[in-house]
Amino acid sequence: MKSMIRWSGLGLFAVVVLLLGLFFYFVVDGMIKRTIERQGSALVGAQVDVGAADLSFFPMGLRLSRLQITNPDAPLRNIVEIEQLAMSLDPLPLLERKIIIEEMTATGVRPDTARQTSGALPEYAAAEKEAAPAAKKGVKLPTLQIPDVKDVLAKEELTSVALARQYQAQVKADTAKWQQRLAELPNQNKMAEYRERLSKIKSSSGLAGVVGGATELVGLKKEIQADLERLQVAQKEFNEAATSYKKGLAEVQSAPQQDIKRLVKKYSLSPEGLGHLSSLFFGAKTGGMVEQALAWYEKMQPLLQRRKEKKAGTEVVKPLRGEGVMVRFQEEAPLPDFLIRHIDVSVLLEAGGFGGTIKNVTPDQDRLGEPLSFAFSGNDLQGLRAITLDGVLDHVNTAQPRDSVNLAINGYAVNNMVLSSNESLPVTIASGLADFMAQAVVAQRQVNAQVQAQLTSANFAITPVQPDNAISQALADVSKAGVKARVTGTVDDYQVQLSSDLDSLLKEAAGNAIKSQTARFEQQLQESIRAKTEGPVADAADSFGDFSALAEELKARLQAGRLLL
Repeated sequence: MKSMIRWSGLGLFAVVVLLLGLFFYFVVDGMIKRTIERQGSALVGAQVDVGAADLSFFPMGLRLSRLQITNPDAPLRNIVEIEQLAMSLDPLPLLERKIIIEEMTATGVRPDTARQTSGALPEYAAAEKEAAPAAKKGVKLPTLQIPDVKDVLAKEELTSVALARQYQAQVKADTAKWQQRLAELPNQNKMAEYRERLSKIKSSSGLAGVVGGATELVGLKKEIQADLERLQVAQKEFNEAATSYKKGLAEVQSAPQQDIKRLVKKYSLSPEGLGHLSSLFFGAKTGGMVEQALAWYEKMQPLLQRRKEKKAGTEVVKPLRGEGVMVRFQEEAPLPDFLIRHIDVSVLLEAGGFGGTIKNVTPDQDRLGEPLSFAFSGNDLQGLRAITLDGVLDHVNTAQPRDSVNLAINGYAVNNMVLSSNESLPVTIASGLADFMAQAVVAQRQVNAQVQAQLTSANFAITPVQPDNAISQALADVSKAGVKARVTGTVDDYQVQLSSDLDSLLKEAAGNAIKSQTARFEQQLQESIRAKTEGPVADAADSFGDFSALAEELKARLQAGRLLL
């Protein structure tokens, strides 16, 4: 009787099973590890490291240890480091080339951790360098200390001095021209000559002398009249010039005061001048946070929705992996190619731990019919009373995506937060408590976000200490402040509008200190400018006096001519 068991076949089967077992034990885990690292690095644009990968079949699942995702903007830091990532797989969809993860657990999640080696990838770094926009110039803060008067006058040209010298040169030149013109006009010698001729006419006797004298008298009168007209025209033109120079002298004499006003306005402070300091304090941080958030939002897009291309009027879904297009048949309960239904996340911070869940992670929300959602919360953390974060990333309707996020942080202990590292105003918040709330919606790439922060028990500091700084004195009296920001526009072109009650608080607190400093500066400036302008202004007045003296000469000549008539 033949045996029912073919031992040769059983042996062969055992060998195949053994080989498959060895293959999966020694090779598959390594292949999974390398695939995750390669695909993850391509997605992030920086190195993704997996400590170990362990694939199990009964039950089917995958466990990843020490997953590190490099921050592409800071290659020596990780965006996040996950101690362990465990997931259970649904085996049946694998036959349809679909990866469906029912449950995933992420434990020991630590954001922003240090790396031992750089995680930068040359190919991505080069591409980012080529596409990097031109660096923005830093905002120059206004001078918040009134400088020494000597330093001001050493670098500032006084308009009054230049005006006085220009006026003096012009009047001197015009005085020389008028002196030359007077030399060409009838003078006292001419009038004396007329007087002598008139006397001779009067002394004529006899009928012939009387008749001849009358004729000569008429001719003499015409000569005198012509000279008088010349003198009258000259006097009219001279008076017009004298009036203009008199007005110019008044401007020269008032110019020092105008210089004083100009320099006081330029170098001193006023409470109104503090109206935009809050934007300088909080603007850079707010803008940086918005820019970083939108940058990561862009990097998340492949996880939210597959990139689609239009071809010949139809919409074509570009596969996430591999080449070609997979033909899809009618499914009773259609599922995406990749789906994580539920993720439990445990986050570890220096302040303590908090947790949350993420649901429906897939690039095919339109096929699943449900959006991605998440919710995190934590209470009684060290230096933080409570934190909540939730949101919905809805791409079910791929033509009208709508993503919303809400964040609230209560009782955050602020310690040595740098608001401004500018040399002219190095401001920090030494200590304080902050409440923070943010709501953001991105609908069809249109951004609408509002951020509010309230700071209490605040201790502002300027380091190093600047005792004469009006802002330093004002900030010492401020213990609370509210900041509001609104972000509008598109993901690619957005605007940030910032407002804060710190502006009005600074204006009120700094008012007295600023007024005192300004008054002292103005008094010192008046003394110094008047000392510098006293000589040039006096010289300008003397030159006008010399010019005015010509008026007396013209007047005397006209009076002499009129007496002759």
